[in-house]
Amino acid sequence: MRTVLSALSVLLAVVLTAAAVPSLWLERNVVDEGGFVRLLSPLRSDTEFQSALGSALASTVVSASGTPGAARGEASRLTEGLVRGITSDPGFPGAWDDTLRESHRLNFSPDTASTSAFTLQLRPLAGILLKRLGAGLGLSLGDAPDIEVPVGTAQQRSWLTVMQSAASLAVPLTLGAVLAFVLGLLFARRRDVAFGWLGAGLLLVAAALGAAVFLGSTLAGGQGGGGTVASVFAGRVGPLFADAFMPWVAAVAILGAVCLGLSIALGARRRRASRAGSMGA
Repeated sequence: MRTVLSALSVLLAVVLTAAAVPSLWLERNVVDEGGFVRLLSPLRSDTEFQSALGSALASTVVSASGTPGAARGEASRLTEGLVRGITSDPGFPGAWDDTLRESHRLNFSPDTASTSAFTLQLRPLAGILLKRLGAGLGLSLGDAPDIEVPVGTAQQRSWLTVMQSAASLAVPLTLGAVLAFVLGLLFARRRDVAFGWLGAGLLLVAAALGAAVFLGSTLAGGQGGGGTVASVFAGRVGPLFADAFMPWVAAVAILGAVCLGLSIALGARRRRASRAGSMGA
């Protein structure tokens, strides 16, 4: 009975770990605002994405600026040049981080309609353009308006609710995995065997998570090709998620290897003790 209980506890620990690792990652990197900003901050140096983003800004910022009609043509020409150089503006890195923060609040807000698409709030970037545009025209254009650009479907945005639910289970799942393995060790007649099965299970979990990340990244990367903000964003986000999650997969694999090492070491010590006992007898 102890062997059966130990085996079931170790199996439960492996299953809970497979669920806890993605949940913890989502809680730290997607649901958490700071983690979300860090995750997507590399997009500010992505030339193709910023080019598509600039085109979206240029088409709306002039009409939203309140520029007098007589200066509208000059404003449009000036804006096209400003958009191309926006990434070199000293305020751009901070504005991009603010864009991500406001986008996170917009999409994760419980007040946002469930049928809304996943949207980027570009007001901070528009603020840079309006400031430079006003300086070029010699006008005061006021504060930047809200500029919301859809970069995903309503169905994709609904996944955020699923992510939030999964992230809320991160701590219980982690504690459950640790408790299950502790019980597996307590029930085990041979702890080297318990460590061995846990190590093998964790390596399988790492392989499964790695395969899922690779598949998801490949599918997402294939969507980026239309040149629009939405298509380029879809093609870039998948690889960013994969790059951020793979170190967690590697950590699971390393933990599994450590458990296998402990299993081998404990087994060798038990066999030496058994031989010493036999010789002493």
